[in-house]
Amino acid sequence: MSDDAFSLLAPEVQRAVWEMGWKELRTIQAEAIRAIVQGEGHLLISAGTASGKTEAAFLPILSRILRNAHGSVRVIYVGPLKALINDQFERLDRLCEKLDIPVHRWHGDVSATHKQELRRSPGGVVLITPESLESNFINYGRQIPRLYRELSYVVIDELHSFLGNVRGIHLASLLSRLRHATGLSPRMIGLSATLSDPSVASDFLTAGHVSPVVHLTDLAKGREIRFALKAVLRSPEPDERARGAVRRTPEGALSFVRGRSQEELRAAAGQKILGTTPGLKAEEIPESDDLQDIAVELTEQFSRSSNLVFVNSRKTAEELAVRVHDVVAKAGWPHDPFMVHHGSVSKELRGEAEAALKSGVPTTAICSSTLEMGIDIGSVRAVGQIDPPWSVSSLVQRLGRSGRREGEPSIMRLYVRDASPNPISRLTDLLFPELLRGIALTELMLRKWLEPPATGQRHLSTLAHQIVSCLKQTGGLSAAELYSLLVEGGPFHWVSIAEFSILLRGLASHSLVEQISTGEIILGLAGERIASAFDFYAAFRGSEEFAVRCDDTEIGALPRDSVPPVGQVLLLGGRRWQVTEIDSGRAVAWVVPAKAGDAPRFLGQGGDLDPRVGREMRVVLIGSDEPRYLDASAKAVLAAARHTAKAVGLTESNNVRTPGGRRWFPWVGTRCLRTLALLAEHRGVPCETDRISLWMPAENDGEFVEHWKSIRGDMPSPEAIGALVTPLAIGKFDEFIPAELLSRAAGGERLSIPEAEDAIGGLLNNSGQKP
Repeated sequence: MSDDAFSLLAPEVQRAVWEMGWKELRTIQAEAIRAIVQGEGHLLISAGTASGKTEAAFLPILSRILRNAHGSVRVIYVGPLKALINDQFERLDRLCEKLDIPVHRWHGDVSATHKQELRRSPGGVVLITPESLESNFINYGRQIPRLYRELSYVVIDELHSFLGNVRGIHLASLLSRLRHATGLSPRMIGLSATLSDPSVASDFLTAGHVSPVVHLTDLAKGREIRFALKAVLRSPEPDERARGAVRRTPEGALSFVRGRSQEELRAAAGQKILGTTPGLKAEEIPESDDLQDIAVELTEQFSRSSNLVFVNSRKTAEELAVRVHDVVAKAGWPHDPFMVHHGSVSKELRGEAEAALKSGVPTTAICSSTLEMGIDIGSVRAVGQIDPPWSVSSLVQRLGRSGRREGEPSIMRLYVRDASPNPISRLTDLLFPELLRGIALTELMLRKWLEPPATGQRHLSTLAHQIVSCLKQTGGLSAAELYSLLVEGGPFHWVSIAEFSILLRGLASHSLVEQISTGEIILGLAGERIASAFDFYAAFRGSEEFAVRCDDTEIGALPRDSVPPVGQVLLLGGRRWQVTEIDSGRAVAWVVPAKAGDAPRFLGQGGDLDPRVGREMRVVLIGSDEPRYLDASAKAVLAAARHTAKAVGLTESNNVRTPGGRRWFPWVGTRCLRTLALLAEHRGVPCETDRISLWMPAENDGEFVEHWKSIRGDMPSPEAIGALVTPLAIGKFDEFIPAELLSRAAGGERLSIPEAEDAIGGLLNNSGQKP
């Protein structure tokens, strides 16, 4: 033990630690004990998974509250997931039981009886989600000062998951309101994975005020990383097959692009068909499927231990799981070690997967981001990733789920799928952008770079949500009181008084609020109805879901639009199910096991790439290095991409001459690419975009450059360009917000005008023109 730090703990806590069999404190735990017991400031602890962050915070906190743990909630622990809260509850309950400190859970799955017990006799620690904290204000607003009258600490777990997003600003607003209601300023403790910019997290903890934040980082020696990247070419869609598309091997892809002339490749940049359809050759793969190939490899690489295989969509999870189960069944294995874990699978099935992972029996969960957080699932040997994630941060988080035991390496196999090259391929496809993105993310991860939290969001939808919440809690407030509480004293400090007035008038026009003769603002009829709905507690937009049930077992839930008609078959929980009945009144789809089916159409879309990732993709493309972690397939596809780039001149310039136009690869972030396309639209210049490029009709280089020069010389306002974003209303309460505010917000939140100006300036400079 670190004797000096251990001695700072209360004797009862020391005894509990010894009884749990601890031999020593980790360095970061000892530092946290000193900071919390001997200091008074806020604390930020950033370290990898399984580094002991939770104990680092709670051992000294419990020592401080031990003598006065009853009569008021003393500690709020905020977690982003119910499953994480349940996991932490079990760990804390075992410790606090020895200390006579009550521990409570509060989320949607906790019974009303347990919640009532906490309200009747508040005390100790409450573990809660932001949405359940919201329910406290809505349902028990007048009891808030009593329940939390001696609140001393707020611990926010997975703090990085709250930075720069809707749930984060919602949580910040709730904590601000809690301070106002109690008159207290509890110490803030943030627990996070490695952060790119700790100052952003510190600002979150201090609510923007100048307060000291001690930042502790785990400086332990980094784990060994074993990383491999494999390229897999996708199977053509049926309509593509009808036009002659075939699936090639990676080596066949390289042969294909090498066999094309420069003009044919330039034609691909102009979205024209490349020559004629060839006959089937040795480098083509008949009767094959990309996910089937991955499924076979997963049964070879991920079946003898506990592992996680991450996917970027629930649809991919279901399609892959069914193929894996088929491979296992065909092989006649006595035990199928593969399970599915994502948000549409029932909590019972997710719980079974988590228990299996912790059991020590070989189990591999095909999962979404639901297992990216620090839920305790035991020792994970390796991680698979199907398709690159959208951020370096996510890649780091997922890799960190393996190698948690001392001396074990962190292992990841990244499978990258790109379109197979064919005579109908476009130039972007012949650059194999998924491979470029996968390598770019990996290179930045190895350099220890992480994306900074998103900036520029105005969060007007969440502000509207909080206005309704405050009025529901209090019964009514003046406009000045609302502005003081939520803007001047809350996290929405960028909203001016004029904008706040426009917002209130917009809400009033939809009967969400109304002003009475005293000048007070109260909820209108629509506002009362909305605030009374069960889904109001969440500030983010959800979707109406149907439960999918087989007899008495709930398989999961699907969005209404994703439930197929009676008689058709779907995939859920890694199994095939035939729909036998749909009960719209009860929102239930009844199913029976089936033999064939399609994955449901889950809602959602890809993420936004950071500009740094876009630039790194170009570095990978025009470079000559072959990263050691690439297997033979990835090396062949990378060589094909580089051959294409050189053939069309992308190693010398970022724009390519095409029949009738020019294709520009600005190598920027997603928000900038979106902005460039809308700037062209605003100017009336035809422009088509894909994932990484823009195409414009132009007879020659001069006309192409002149288009962008004219755009650069007459830049519209953020409101004007923001008005072109579609759909404009994406937030939960955006439909009630005046268009002028939404346009202004979209210009900052979903676009990047400064980056677009820089990109155009670079294009003009490279062409010899003055920006």
